[in-house]
Amino acid sequence: MGDIAYYNPQKILSMKDLDGEEPSIYMITTNRSAGKTTTFLKKALADFTNDGSKVVLIYRYTYELNSSADIFKDVLKLYPKYGKLMTCISHAKGLFYEIFLDKISFGYAIPLSNPDALKKYSPIFAEVNNIIFDEFQTETGKYLNKEMQKIQSVYLTIARGGGQQSRHVKLFMLGNMVSIMNPYFINFDIHKRLKNNTNFMRGSGWVAEFGFNESASIAIKNNSFFKAFQKDDYMSYSTEKVYLHDADIFIEKPSGRAKYIFTLMHDGNAFGIREFFDDGVLYVSHKPDNSCKQIVAFKASDHNQNTIMLNHFSYLWKNIRDAFNNGYLRFDDIKSKSAIFDILSVDLYK
Repeated sequence: MGDIAYYNPQKILSMKDLDGEEPSIYMITTNRSAGKTTTFLKKALADFTNDGSKVVLIYRYTYELNSSADIFKDVLKLYPKYGKLMTCISHAKGLFYEIFLDKISFGYAIPLSNPDALKKYSPIFAEVNNIIFDEFQTETGKYLNKEMQKIQSVYLTIARGGGQQSRHVKLFMLGNMVSIMNPYFINFDIHKRLKNNTNFMRGSGWVAEFGFNESASIAIKNNSFFKAFQKDDYMSYSTEKVYLHDADIFIEKPSGRAKYIFTLMHDGNAFGIREFFDDGVLYVSHKPDNSCKQIVAFKASDHNQNTIMLNHFSYLWKNIRDAFNNGYLRFDDIKSKSAIFDILSVDLYK
């Protein structure tokens, strides 16, 4: 049995943002079972022990809050010096929960789904210096309506406690390699910058890490359950540095019978959209059919007397979106993929 190597946050915690300042947002994405959650729960315990800093745990939905104390059980077993028992009680008819470490107030668990109701409770967050949002990427691709606005509202509510208009509170967002097309990566343009060999990235106010834990990968691969599914894409995302929905297999040339559907104009470039029946995929390429009269555009700058201006409710675009969501969209190169992702990013979350 090999040694367990948990995620080490030292590098990202020492990084400055793109402006040379201390970041407020830390996004950490790795393969599964790398130890991210354990590492940052331990950090919350250590900060509370050292200087009394409290923590807020963010969940998407209210029904998840009552289990907020349970996630510390294994961490306290690993690091008993921080305490013995974590418990929680509800406040404001279940709107949020207060978490206690050995009967001493340790922090809070709050829902992202109801930021307006939390605003009047900002004074209770005066001693909070850390926020942990685990599983910020979802495997289903389903996010809250206007989730980006909600996370901003929640952060401002927490940061204005303690008699200050805006304190420096650190938000740690932890996730597995699910999809680069999530609202957070899109908001920060990470989906445009991320490459296979990218380990760290910086922006104004944020830093991000894209790591790989070999110890976790080996442990999963050595499990007999994995062997039954080792050819499955889902297991690849758990054991390799690939994204579940955005692996390189999206860039490939289908074969067999095909039908030309329409031409897409984007940023002055023409892309051909074809359906390949044998492979069951939609294919986007730089080879449009110049005889096709159905030319569509989504941006005013691409629209002219020869194009049809579409919106995101058009059945033509719905075909593209459904193909992406269900994993049967293919591209001839990264430029074609980026063009579609630019439109998808607006369609999905903005």
